[in-house]
Amino acid sequence: MTATTSSQIVWPGPSIAGCIFCTIIRDTRGAALDQAQRFNFFPAAPLCSVTWVLAGDWHRIDQPDQMVCPWTGAVMPTLAFSGTQLGPVVTWNPGETFAITIAFYPDAFSAMTGLDLSTFTGRTVPAEQVLPSPMLALCRDFLSAVQCDGAETALAVLKDKIAVMWASARPAGAGPMRWTKDWSRSLVVRAALTDLGRSARQIARRIRSWTGASQRDLQGLGHTEQLYAKLHEAIQDGEVDWAGLAAASGFADQAHMIRQMRRHTGFTPEQLRRSAGNDEAFWAYRLLGQYFDEPKGQ
Repeated sequence: MTATTSSQIVWPGPSIAGCIFCTIIRDTRGAALDQAQRFNFFPAAPLCSVTWVLAGDWHRIDQPDQMVCPWTGAVMPTLAFSGTQLGPVVTWNPGETFAITIAFYPDAFSAMTGLDLSTFTGRTVPAEQVLPSPMLALCRDFLSAVQCDGAETALAVLKDKIAVMWASARPAGAGPMRWTKDWSRSLVVRAALTDLGRSARQIARRIRSWTGASQRDLQGLGHTEQLYAKLHEAIQDGEVDWAGLAAASGFADQAHMIRQMRRHTGFTPEQLRRSAGNDEAFWAYRLLGQYFDEPKGQ
């Protein structure tokens, strides 16, 4: 019997809920997938991440012609750091894969590492080249622990260590937020209350350093998140009124809604509705649906 793919999202516990957004585990070992099913489509997101590729390879697709010849896309590092992604991301696996990604709130990651995240927007780089020694040591230890103790045990140990690091670096006022729009507003407040300058330009520069995005970028991503939530609700109810959805989501009209969705996913809302239901390559969007159903730890 052929194995099926496994895609899992794990919500953080209270001690790290303001630091880690979620953990994503993707395992296709033993599953028979054709070339199209081995694509992975991800939406834009105001998060940074660390990914451990524990089996197989991941190619990042950056050019349209790479959709036809995906093996020509750059191979991602086995231990990778990714900054905030303001546009959709597409990757491809040439065969079976097993990978774990921890998605961090970027301001929390910046506080723990001292990194200026404005230099990593839209990029994925080898973690060894950019992470400071304390964080890199945790990442390497996790890789060794997975091989010795298994992923579940290793993840529990890693998250305990991150909780200690977060407790010592956590800025005043930082905490878990239910929605991107609320989190981005809290960033503006925190940026304005520092003693390093409070002009509009200084606040904007501080937010970009903490997140790799501008206030306008974060507002746009928050707007799209609200659209995801309402679209998910409409699909669950069994009927989607596109004009009504656009109005309820605060868009000027249906065309405006479509442009925004394409900017952050690469697809129209209707294309996304059709594909996210059962297309293997859209597994990440199905996990996103779980966030709206039962956002544990948020």
